Amino acid sequence: MTNSASSAAPRRLGIFAADALLLTAALIWGATFVAQKFATEHMGPLLFTGIRFAIGAAILLPIALPRFRRIAPGRARRNALLGGCLAGCAMALGSTLQQVGMHSTSVSNAGFITGLYVIIVPMLGLFVGQRVRWNVWVGALAAVVGLFYLSLYDPSGSVTGISINQGDVWVLACALAWSFHVQIIGWAAPDTDPFVISVVQFAVTGAAALLASQVVAHGWPTEAWGAREVFEFGALQAVAWPLAFAALLSTCIAFTLQTVAQSSAPPAHAAILLSLESVFAAVAEAVFLATGWTSLGSPMTRWKLAGCALMFAGVIVSQWRIRARSAVA
Repeated sequence: MTNSASSAAPRRLGIFAADALLLTAALIWGATFVAQKFATEHMGPLLFTGIRFAIGAAILLPIALPRFRRIAPGRARRNALLGGCLAGCAMALGSTLQQVGMHSTSVSNAGFITGLYVIIVPMLGLFVGQRVRWNVWVGALAAVVGLFYLSLYDPSGSVTGISINQGDVWVLACALAWSFHVQIIGWAAPDTDPFVISVVQFAVTGAAALLASQVVAHGWPTEAWGAREVFEFGALQAVAWPLAFAALLSTCIAFTLQTVAQSSAPPAHAAILLSLESVFAAVAEAVFLATGWTSLGSPMTRWKLAGCALMFAGVIVSQWRIRARSAVA
C-alpha cells in the first residue's frame, strides 16, 4: 500500500475511545427516535428517510471528496467504494423492511425484533471466521432479555404483542439487514477513510429510499401511508426541524462515528453497544412525554428500567478481557 493509501486509512483507536464513539452514536440515534416519530405524522417514512440521507450525503461530500482523491487505487479505495455501496444497500433494505413490517405489527414487537441483531451479528461473524468470546455471547443475551423488558413486558405483568404475524417476519428480515450492515462496516472501515464510506452509503440509501417512496406514492396513492409519500412543501415545512436534526446529527455525525469506531471495535462488540439506542430512545421518549413536548409514546416504568439495567450490564460483561488492540470480540 502506498503512503497516500495508508494516510487515508483511519488511525486505530483504543477500545475505550471506540466505545465512547459507539455510545455517542447510540445516544444520538435514541434521541432521534422521537423526532422521527413526530415526522411520520406529516411525511411518509420512506420520503423522510430519502431526504434525510440525501441531505447527509450532500453535507459530508465536501469533506469526503478530497479525502477520496488522496486514496491511491487499491484495497483502500475498493473498500471505500464497495463497502459504502454494500453498507448503503443493507441500510436502505433494513429501513424499508422495518417500515413495511410496521404496517402489520406493533411498535413493541418491531423494537424487540430489530434489536435481535445483537445476537445475529456474532452469529454472522462465525461464518467469516470471527472468534466470539463467551463474555460477548453472555452480554448479547443479557441485551436481548433487556430488550424484552424494554419493549414487550407490560407493567401489569403480562407479555404484550407476542403473537407472530407477517409484519414480524419483515422486521426480522430488517434485523438481518442491519446485522449485515454492522459486519460490512466492520470489514471495510479498518482499511480506508470513514468519511468516504459514510458519504457513499448515505448516497445509496437516500437514492434507494427516494425511489421506493415514489413507487409507494404512485402505486398506492389513495392509501393514507401512500399519500404521505407524495412530496409536498407543506409537509417539508412541518418536519423541517426533525429533518435537520436527523440529517445532521443522526446521519452525518452518528453513522460516521460508527464507521470510525468500527475501525477498532469488533462487529459483535459494536452491536451490543449500538443496541443501547433502544435504552436512550426509551429515556428520550419518557422525558419528552413528561415535559409535554409530545403526546406520543409511553412513560418509563420499573420494568423498562430493569430492561435498561440489563442492557447496560450486557455492555459491561462484553467488556471483560477486551484489549485496545484485540483482534477478536
